[in-house]
Amino acid sequence: MENTCKLTIKIASFLCAFAILCISVDSSWAGGYIKADDDVMLYYEDVGEGTPIIFVPGWTGTTYFFSKQIDYFETSNSARAVVYDPRAQGRSSKTLDGAFYDQHAKDLKRLIEALDLKDVVLAGWSWGGVTVYDYLHQFGTDNLKGVVIIDQTPTPLSTEPSAWTDGGPDVVKQFFNDFTADRVETVRGFIPWMYTKGVSDEEASRLLAETMLTPDIVASQLLYDGWMVDWTETFKAVDVPMLMLVREENADPARSYIKIYQPEADIVVLGGHGMMWDHADQFNEAVSSFLGKLN
Repeated sequence: MENTCKLTIKIASFLCAFAILCISVDSSWAGGYIKADDDVMLYYEDVGEGTPIIFVPGWTGTTYFFSKQIDYFETSNSARAVVYDPRAQGRSSKTLDGAFYDQHAKDLKRLIEALDLKDVVLAGWSWGGVTVYDYLHQFGTDNLKGVVIIDQTPTPLSTEPSAWTDGGPDVVKQFFNDFTADRVETVRGFIPWMYTKGVSDEEASRLLAETMLTPDIVASQLLYDGWMVDWTETFKAVDVPMLMLVREENADPARSYIKIYQPEADIVVLGGHGMMWDHADQFNEAVSSFLGKLN
């Protein structure tokens, strides 16, 4: 069974790579692939010039989720925007290895090294924020100029009613049950929740298709791993400027938590979980303003 799964992943990886070769490349931006430490190939896009900011997609997310940031920073002279597909997600190699955020953080470090980026700003969305927390835990803030967290609590799982959390045990169990029973319909229902202004049927279909590029077994392993760590100690130890972008429904618990553990952090409350898509103008302005403060 294990060999069959690995063969399936290899075939999927080949087909994905072939598909990319068939897509015409926009000559106005750089990108391609870098090799992780275990020969996994990570797809990335790279635009603009200036302070490097790396946008880290969340669970099963891809570069496509940050399309409006790539468009915004494409001609920038003050910011260099990089976004990539984490391993087994999007156009990156499909592999069963490293399906946990500790490895995703190592891959992020490898990306920084491969592109020779200095004084970097990390911007993690959703469980891309978990990747950033794990990076901070492993590597600290050396070579970092700032940190942006996009709607991701350091305490994904909590039993405290007033906690800033991604959900209590009942929520986690229900999502796991739904995901196991029918991943496509579960994610199809999840997508509209992320966007308070809504998305078109065409956009929703594309977003769903992008998430489905991650194999089921990898998605399930990441789903488990993301819930299981409390990053509070890592969060409060961050010693570079921080921007916390928080969705409207989480404003109160997020403000309370941040006030205790990172009182100097900038806080912007905006839209829903997918704010960088349907509130792109305000989101991009908030990020640009934060980057401007760092220069």
